[in-house]
Order: sequence, then C-alpha cells, then structure tokens
Amino acid sequence: MELDLPTLLVLNGLIVMVCGVVFILNTAFNRNDSVGRIWSTAFIAAMVVTIVNGSTENGPIIWWTIAVANVAWVIALGSLWSGLRRYNGRSRGFWTLAVISFLILGATLLHGEPAGRWAGAAELWISLALLSVLGAFEAVRGRLRRNLSGQVVAVALGAAATAAALRAMVFLRDGSAGKTFIIYFNDANFAVFSLCLIVLTAVAVSVLRAEQGSSHAVGDQTDGIHSMVGVLSASAFTQAATDHLARAHRAGVPLVLIGADIDNLPQINVAFGRAAGDEAIARFATQLRSCAPVLSVVGHRASGRFFMLAAVDSLREARSIVEGLQAAIVDEPLKEASHIRLTASFGIANTLDYGYALTALSIAVSTAVATVQVRGGNDTAAAYEPVTDQDS
Repeated sequence: MELDLPTLLVLNGLIVMVCGVVFILNTAFNRNDSVGRIWSTAFIAAMVVTIVNGSTENGPIIWWTIAVANVAWVIALGSLWSGLRRYNGRSRGFWTLAVISFLILGATLLHGEPAGRWAGAAELWISLALLSVLGAFEAVRGRLRRNLSGQVVAVALGAAATAAALRAMVFLRDGSAGKTFIIYFNDANFAVFSLCLIVLTAVAVSVLRAEQGSSHAVGDQTDGIHSMVGVLSASAFTQAATDHLARAHRAGVPLVLIGADIDNLPQINVAFGRAAGDEAIARFATQLRSCAPVLSVVGHRASGRFFMLAAVDSLREARSIVEGLQAAIVDEPLKEASHIRLTASFGIANTLDYGYALTALSIAVSTAVATVQVRGGNDTAAAYEPVTDQDS
C-alpha cells in the first residue's frame, strides 16, 4: 500500500503530538528542570511545524505561514541541541539559536510570495544540517559521551544532518522541479524519513529526561558539606568516617557501619512523581538523624542509600538502632504518595569482623543490603567475615 503525502503528514503530526504531549506533561507534573523545559519547547515548535505543513498541503498556501514553519523548524532542532548542551552542564546557546532563527526568517521573507512553499527552503535545510551537526557533536561529549541514549540521539542527528545537506545541495542545483529532487528528495520521502527520526529521538530524549530527573533527587543536592536533607554528603561522609575509623583503630574502639536503602524508591518516583521520592528521602533522613546515636556519623551515599558509622558495643545494639528506625519510618505515611508507608533494607558490618578500612566495611554493608533486597526488603542482615591482617 502506497501512502500519499497528506496521509504521511497526518501520521507525522499525530506522532509529534502524542510524543510532545506525553513529554510536556511528564516535565510539568514530575520534576520540572531546565533540560525538560528546553526539550518541551522543541516539541511545541515541532507541533507548530506539523500544523502549518498540514494546512498548506490541504488548503491554499498562505506564504507567510511558510516563514512561521521555517522558524519553528529551527527552534525545534535548535532547542534539542540547546537541551543537550544544558544536559552536559554547558550554556544553553540561545543567542546562536536566536541569530539563526532571525536569518531564516529574513531569508524566507526575502524570497517572498513568488517562491511559495519553497521560500527559504535551501537556507532552512542548511541551517538544520548545521544544528544537527552541533547536536550530534554535543551528544557524544561530556555526560552524554558514554550514555547509550546520547549515542542514539547522535546517530539520529547525524542522519538528519546528512539528509538536510544533500537535499539543500540538490535543490540549489536542480530546483524543486529537478528529476533527482522529485524522485529521491520529495516531501513524501522526507515525511517518512522524519517520522522514523522523530520516534527514535523522542524515545531517546525521554530516557535522557528520566535519567536527568533520577540523578537530581533532593538527597543528591548538597549545601556545603551536607546534602539538602541534612546529613553529610557522600564526599564529606567518606572523609569524616575515614578519620573516625583511624582514630578508633588506634584507640581499640569497635565501630559498626550501618547501611540503609529505601525500598522501592524508583517505583515511588514512577508511580507518584519525583516530589514523592524527594519526600521519602527527606523523611528517611530526618528519622535517621533522630534515631542515630549522638556521636555517630551519618551520610548520604547515593540516591536513597544512607550510611551511619556508630560506636556500639555489639551487633545486638546496632540491630536495636535499626529496629527503632524501622518503627519510626512506618509510623508516619508519605503525603505525596497516597499515604503509603516507607520501608528500608538494612545491612550491618562491624570492625571486629571487617577491620577499620572503610572500603571493606562499605562493600560488606552493600552486600548485606543486597541480600535483604533479594528477600523482599524491609529487613536487616549482618555481614560476617573473619578480619585479616591487611584489614587490621
């Protein structure tokens, strides 16, 4: 079955609309950050392009709407590039995008009504090729360099850059009536090509958006040496715990490292949004600080995982601390997550079994926590291993 151009444009528009609405709603109702807002702008601009293209194909051409579509094309692809820059922690590049948009608007108006739907077409395709190259380059550097979704975006933008450049060259050589342009670079072929790239890119940036949100939970943000939830950040905890372990080793004082991982935190984020996940982390940190011995060291290591280094006489005393914490977090439900109650998986390792090396203790605790999670969570496991000469 051969699809005609109007049908292809409708399919293209539907895909853009569905992907755009889902992405924009996800950004608005979950965690709203600069990357999500920039990419939402890209989807909105792409929607404008599909609306204008559909109207000009199915009705009389109003030539100034071509200028709107051309500028929207630049904003859509430029916003994708800008969001990639922001994802990598770089400036947004809005001035570059504004200059290119202004030039395309000027070129389209300069060609004017006599050029019809092809007004500013060559200039537009050259600009899209340039922005695609910039976007592909940005997708393989910085934080995105080893990210599979970033590589997918780079491949898609590379293909878009190649197609746009070839179409511009053929158009400049033969015009829209040239045989090569009509056979290979016509609107129908490019509608199918665009449809494939839109789906591929939409999936990839949605994954990147989810990863961006998951890496910026409230517990991962720092305020000086503390995380935003009031306990030591990962680096500060490592320094403080290493110092405590060294001094305890010299004094012959046994210590216990307790690890805690909030159960089902990713599922809470997906089901109830990032606000619920942030509340879970903050609530857990508050209860952990309340239940921890006064002179213990409490830190946030990653996502919903916390460590506590405390001077206790036995594993029995460490378990009593954990039991008190378990009771405290269950007592008060989460407001942002339909009043569900938190649970956590705990692991315990002491210096009598593992020595005073933080690395060995951390590995033992993490292994114990993983064991509890395999069993379904909401429990405690103690790690046991005879201490070696290297550990002591």
